[in-house]
This record gives sequence, C-alpha cells and structure tokens, in this order.
Amino acid sequence: MRQIGLGFAYLCIYTTPIQIAFIVWQLIIIFTSDYTFLNLSTKEFLVDNLKFFHDWIYSWFWNAALDFFYQFPAIVMTSLKTVINYYLGFWLLDKCKQ
Repeated sequence: MRQIGLGFAYLCIYTTPIQIAFIVWQLIIIFTSDYTFLNLSTKEFLVDNLKFFHDWIYSWFWNAALDFFYQFPAIVMTSLKTVINYYLGFWLLDKCKQ
C-alpha cells in the first residue's frame, strides 16, 4: 500500500507542469480573444480546443455531473486543481516516506 501511495504522490507532483501548461494555454486564449477570466468555461475550452477529449470524457462519465463541473471558469478550476494536486502530492509523499 505504501508503494501505491508513493506512486500516486509522484504522479501528482510530476503532472503539475502539465497543469501549469494548461493554465498558460488558457491565459493565451483569454488574452487573445473576447473571453474574460470568468467567461471561458471549462466546457467551452474543451469543445473549442480539445474536442476529441471532450467527446471521450462524455462517453465515459455521467453527463449531468460533467455539466455541473464544466460550467465553472476554466482558469479558476484549473488553478484550484493544480494547487490541490501539488499539495496533495507532497503531503502523500511525506506520509508514505515515514
């Protein structure tokens, strides 16, 4: 169980740069288009830029739950997810190395 925890901790930590790249991508879209920070929802971001991923996610998960979470601003949700993911990874790493 300790090895699974360590693996998940490293996964959380190592995917942080990918999430930061998504934040930069969203900021570029916001600054170069008519979208604002609170106007670009996660669903609009996915439909406009990652249509294949949007279709794949909606084929696997409950659509009502996805509609609820994807209505929020993309930059806010991605930033929150990045911070939580980063701190969760380091917390797990500390707990599993003891």
